[in-house]
Amino acid sequence: MYEFISVLHSYIRWALLLLLVVVIVTSLMGWLGKKPFKKSDNTLSVSLLGTTHLQLLLGLILYFFLSPITKNAFADFGAAMKNKDLRFYAVEHIAIMILAVVFVQLGRTLSKKAANDEAKFKKLFIYTTIALVLVLAGIPWNKL
Repeated sequence: MYEFISVLHSYIRWALLLLLVVVIVTSLMGWLGKKPFKKSDNTLSVSLLGTTHLQLLLGLILYFFLSPITKNAFADFGAAMKNKDLRFYAVEHIAIMILAVVFVQLGRTLSKKAANDEAKFKKLFIYTTIALVLVLAGIPWNKL
């Protein structure tokens, strides 16, 4: 089960990165081009949010139940904090990624509540860009 969820989590990462970039580009073009916020923009935003939540769910399942890495870290948390790799998975990765999820959620929620299309695109662009930076910082690039 661990292997399956871990591989799925890894593959969904690429879909999430693609969606983040697409939402950033379309929202920037909509904002600067003063375009109307269309159904397709809403669909992209919802797709990003759903993919982000799925990725979070898989990550939490790994973190709390399946990962031998976090089980090892929890067995001796003090020692884990002194080990760069264990600390990354036990603390840094999850904290950064939860923050990224918060920013995706904020972008979606605040853009929905925005008074006009320009503000929708602007909020979506800003919060999604922050989320992308966080995701890029939180990916274990050395383990790909």
